[in-house]
Amino acid sequence: MKRAGSMERASAERTSVSCESVGLASAERTSVSCESVGLTSAERTSASASRSTRWRFLAGVITSLGLLGLASPATAQDSVAPRSQGESSTIKPVAERKLSAPKRRTPTERAATKKKQERAERVGYVIPQALRATLQRQIDAKITANIQEAKALRNEAIGLLRRFVAESPEQSESLPEALMRLGELEWEDSRDKFLLAFNRWEEAPASRRGEAPTPSYSLARSRFERVLKRHKRYRDYDFALYVDGFLASEEGKAEEALVRFNRILQWFPKSRFVPDAHMVRAESEFLKDAPNYQTAYLEYEEVLKHKDSPLYELALFKSAWCLWRLGKSDEAARRFLAVFRAGEEDRKGRTQAELDELQTEALRNLVAVFVEDEKNSAEDMHRFLVKAGGEQFAGKIVRALAEAFYEQAHFERGVEAYRLLLKLEPTSPEAYRHGLAIAAGHATMQDWKQLRADYRWLIQTYTAPPAKAKGAAKPGAAAKAGAAGAAKPGAGAEKPSAAENGDSVRKAPAKMSYAASPWTQVQRPLTLKDAERAIERQLREDALALHAKAQRDKASRGEWESAAGLYAVYLSRFSDRPEAYDVYFNHAEINFYHLEDGATAAASYMAAVRKNPKGKLSRDALYNALAALERARAAEFEAARAKGEPQRESATDKLLTEALEQYVKTYPEDKDLPELLFRQGKLYYDYAVYDPAVRLWGLLVERYPDSTYAAGAGDLILDSFNKSEDYANIETWARRLKQAPSFKAPAEQARLDTLIVQSVFKQGEQLSAKGEHGSAARAYLRAAEEFPKDARAAKAAVNAEVEARRAADLVTVAAAAALLTEHHKGTTEAGDGLWIAAETFQSVGLFSEAAGYHEAILKGHPKHARHKDAAYNAVLLRTTIGDHPEAIAAGESFRKAYPRGDDTDAVTFLMGKAHEKAEKWKEAEQVYARYEGGARSASTQVEALVRLATVRVRLKDEKGAKSALAKAVRVGKQKRSQLDAQGKYFMAKARYLEGERILAEYEAIKIEGDVKQLGQRLRKKSDLLKRAAETFLDTAELGVAEWTTAALYQIGYTYESFARALTDSPPPEALSAEEQEIYRQQIDEFVVPIEERAIEAYESGWSKAIELGIFNTWTAKMRDALGRLVSEVYSPMHETGLALRAQGTTPLPDLIGSPRREGGRSQRYLIPRASLGAAGADKDSEADSGGAASGSGRAGGSDPAGGSERTGSGADKAGTEKAGADKGKGGAK
Repeated sequence: MKRAGSMERASAERTSVSCESVGLASAERTSVSCESVGLTSAERTSASASRSTRWRFLAGVITSLGLLGLASPATAQDSVAPRSQGESSTIKPVAERKLSAPKRRTPTERAATKKKQERAERVGYVIPQALRATLQRQIDAKITANIQEAKALRNEAIGLLRRFVAESPEQSESLPEALMRLGELEWEDSRDKFLLAFNRWEEAPASRRGEAPTPSYSLARSRFERVLKRHKRYRDYDFALYVDGFLASEEGKAEEALVRFNRILQWFPKSRFVPDAHMVRAESEFLKDAPNYQTAYLEYEEVLKHKDSPLYELALFKSAWCLWRLGKSDEAARRFLAVFRAGEEDRKGRTQAELDELQTEALRNLVAVFVEDEKNSAEDMHRFLVKAGGEQFAGKIVRALAEAFYEQAHFERGVEAYRLLLKLEPTSPEAYRHGLAIAAGHATMQDWKQLRADYRWLIQTYTAPPAKAKGAAKPGAAAKAGAAGAAKPGAGAEKPSAAENGDSVRKAPAKMSYAASPWTQVQRPLTLKDAERAIERQLREDALALHAKAQRDKASRGEWESAAGLYAVYLSRFSDRPEAYDVYFNHAEINFYHLEDGATAAASYMAAVRKNPKGKLSRDALYNALAALERARAAEFEAARAKGEPQRESATDKLLTEALEQYVKTYPEDKDLPELLFRQGKLYYDYAVYDPAVRLWGLLVERYPDSTYAAGAGDLILDSFNKSEDYANIETWARRLKQAPSFKAPAEQARLDTLIVQSVFKQGEQLSAKGEHGSAARAYLRAAEEFPKDARAAKAAVNAEVEARRAADLVTVAAAAALLTEHHKGTTEAGDGLWIAAETFQSVGLFSEAAGYHEAILKGHPKHARHKDAAYNAVLLRTTIGDHPEAIAAGESFRKAYPRGDDTDAVTFLMGKAHEKAEKWKEAEQVYARYEGGARSASTQVEALVRLATVRVRLKDEKGAKSALAKAVRVGKQKRSQLDAQGKYFMAKARYLEGERILAEYEAIKIEGDVKQLGQRLRKKSDLLKRAAETFLDTAELGVAEWTTAALYQIGYTYESFARALTDSPPPEALSAEEQEIYRQQIDEFVVPIEERAIEAYESGWSKAIELGIFNTWTAKMRDALGRLVSEVYSPMHETGLALRAQGTTPLPDLIGSPRREGGRSQRYLIPRASLGAAGADKDSEADSGGAASGSGRAGGSDPAGGSERTGSGADKAGTEKAGADKGKGGAK
């Protein structure tokens, strides 16, 4: 192959090219003469020895944009070696292919072919005769058996009804109904006998036949007549008239039938059988030898007043016939049309055969109405149908009209008729065939411009859209185009592209993009497949026929442009079909040889080669593509030079590179290919057009790795990407070059490794800036995993965690943390990474994993800035998820590292709670007792004492529990001014629990028993009651809202229970009946003031709860007690519709800042009524678990143990590029 024109230079230019212009090192220049870069092929043989020395353009590190890279090569005055002056710069193309002219099929021939295919398809579905006979015998036998069974059941029913009728008195209310049912069954039996008799008569020889049998329903009619004569008050009397009249009509007794139906109209004007009666009267007149059509028309009109009647369609048709006979043609036509509408809209009560017969007759008469006037056209008919509201029924008429026009070669009128048909039936499965008929008409008339528009419209309207490609048109525009095309085929189609019109463009026909049309959305897949196949075939045949015609006519440019336009339309939709191979080639041939559009020709040639690289036309296509591209690129360079514009990559460059790549595949052994590829790439590089340069050099490096040009090409590839800031490709190519022979030296491998790491960092920065955090995280992790010993590996892993957290990619977070733990133990970056991982997993509720990371910091990074927070969070999270041994171990580690402080107090309580949940009561007691003895604040001491009392109850140490509660109350009173909200809460709880213990003693004393000791028991209960009330009042005075309501309830409860106990106690047995009554009266007098005190306590508690906005178990109990004791003032809760229920599952809330109090008001909270042991499951217990469960902690949210909030300082350590980005966010603590 001859050199490309881009390498040709005048001989005068050669003398000015210095050795430095090609970038040779000084040592290399001694062995390579300057002329060697421009020698002819004969001279290059003698210079081959000097080419063994590798070129080195780049040997350093590029520091621009912070990326380790390469230094730019020296700029040459003329960077491409010139070629000999006498060499040609053009490639001679192969000769144009001649097409044989396919015969164009006329619309008539197409129709004949279609009918033949349909007949063949029908034959293929025929059931074999033997199988059909067997199936028919089986079906007939089953039908016969069913009929015989039905007849037997009917005969049995007739027998039962006859017996019932015979035994029933005439005055029986059920007798008329039985007579009606008996008459119906006897009519069915008589009809079957008549049919059998008629079949026997019909089967008999004609010579032996007598008179034809006639139906006789006398027995059945006698039943109905009995009802009509003797039971005139029968509720369905009109039905009896109707049935008897119907049977009279069946027997041919028209006059009797008229009498019955006239009585229906006279006696029952609102009967459901009124339409039937009018229909009988109308038919009676219509069937006369000399009918009065006006009279019949009026009766039909009466039927038409009942639109729900099954006789409506028949009456509509018959009334139209009457109007026709009366000379009212327009109105008759409308009636005929209405028959179509009624038949289509309501098929109830009609067989398909009846509807078809009715509509066929109406169609025949409708056509007769229009053809009487020769002035009427298809458009006139359409306007009439629209006006009459019958547009949907006109398809049957217009279809036959269009076919007739084509048969008579009136193609313009036929096209108009088909367009009208598409308006009438836009969603018909046959619509695409009508559209193809329109295109066939335009092809026959040689209206090429309209033909292209037709096919674009056909594709957009009757084929499913192709898969959406990048840069596709907006669906809305395509939908509008499709809608317009449906309205008028071809006229509303999208404007053809420049390629379709034959204009010069720089690309092959692009794929058509359009939205699904309404037609395609309502069709079956098989119909869509048939439509696509038919459109593809006819379009391809028309394009080939026009191409062949243009070759024959030779001088017609318009035909060449039109043929190219049809090919372009085809390729815009059917480029994925095998036939597109020839179509691409033909499209290229027209543009190359006849339209002088080299770029478009090359694009289509290359598309053909891509379609089938080993096809019979591919060699010629590739050769002609190179020739066409060479011409096009030369023209572009000259144009840019003339305008003084900078050179940029064009579509021609991409195609040229692809052509060269394909040429390499086709002719891989050509010895000039490496130098050709290198110098062509260098040309682009010098003009800063990097993409084509990289493609050419990449091809060189991969296909000719041992070439003397491979090393220089590899370096320039990397530098090109660096200049264009394409760091992903730098990484890709650096990895690929590591396998190249030219880069196997250790120094080269190290340089490429460094380049990969730096490029990954830059990719991460770019991706993060674009918001693609998941991709950025994977990039950083990839560098850290592949180069774990690199100085930047730890930073990369931390950055991977930061980006993965933003992308909610927990897998990458865990992988990066594991990598840091394994390869970078003890480093600041490892600690930062573990903290980020802990925060991330905690934020999504994965507390176990988060606790593990916190523990890793606790054990392995004692000097880390977040060590204390991590240690605390480990205890909190382990306690929350129930890992009690781990929680206790973490707590011990925390206390060892931080023996004093608010956090230590909180950890102590968490350890105690962990012991409690693990039911290690003795250990919990020891923790609380030890802490209580050395508590640094009154509040925490009170809390520890209350928790200690709770644990001692579990240990059945009632004395110890009382002692702890007493001490809690004593400390609280002595140091009340020092108590914070948490301390006051637990002091109130301690006092309340003391009251409960007194109340328990009170309830243990029974009033029943020895009368002599009754007074002593009552005094003791009274004293205990007073002590309990004082204790609960003392609790209420502390002002803690939750315990205030509980205490007020208990005060009321104690009085109420005392009163109930007195009331329920039986009188002494020794008393007489009269004395017992006096005893009860005295008890009642004593109980009343006690109940009043109970009511006062309940009312006080209820008012206080309303004031504080507290609604919990205690307030509900107080309200229930008030409804029980003072129902005239407080209606019982169940009567008011008020009920207390547990709240369903909801998202866990964040921790609140103080003991369930906000803005001075208590938050709603349910406090269970329980003994001292159960009372531990209260607010403080829930607070301990709520903090971690809500994902809050030290860095966001409050301390669950009552500590103050603390925010983290982040992980922005020196040298960590990304870890500080999320400073102060998230974290368990």
